[in-house]
Amino acid sequence: MTRENIKRTAVRQFNELGYEGVKMTHIAKELGIRKQSLAYHFSSKKEMLMEIYPEIVEEEISFINEFFDSRKHTPAKSQIYDFLKENQVRFHALPNVAFLQAMSFKAPAEVSDFISAQYLLYLHTLKERIANVFKESDVNCPPEKCAIGFITLYDGLNIQLVYENKQSFERSLEISFDIFWRGLL
Repeated sequence: MTRENIKRTAVRQFNELGYEGVKMTHIAKELGIRKQSLAYHFSSKKEMLMEIYPEIVEEEISFINEFFDSRKHTPAKSQIYDFLKENQVRFHALPNVAFLQAMSFKAPAEVSDFISAQYLLYLHTLKERIANVFKESDVNCPPEKCAIGFITLYDGLNIQLVYENKQSFERSLEISFDIFWRGLL
């Protein structure tokens, strides 16, 4: 049993049951091991979450950088719209992305400061990359203000991903992105 298998199983269960609903016994059972064997790797679900979440944040920071590096010659509007669409795809396809976003809105009290600090690292990177996109564009708004507006839009759309359905996200994306972009011109 590898530590990575344990973490994958834990993320899936956190996504399905929420932090409060996950029990170490259930993770062990799904993995086909005894709880004592699981405790050899992680003494508690809190310890597990505190190892997993920063790793996912780092993975997603790498994704942000790769995404924008690969599109630096693409118009600003396309870059940021494509990022929002890709975020939706990744949320539904990759359990780690769903976990990152859901936990940022529903962090348990015992780890909420930790989760918030980690998620802010992610948002800081995203805000910097978005500001850089706007530095190279011809919009009538300072790049930093554009980035703050984008992050607000992004947060609202992530709420749609976490609490609503795909259709609600797509409708909200089309309407809110159109309004956002018109406000920049």
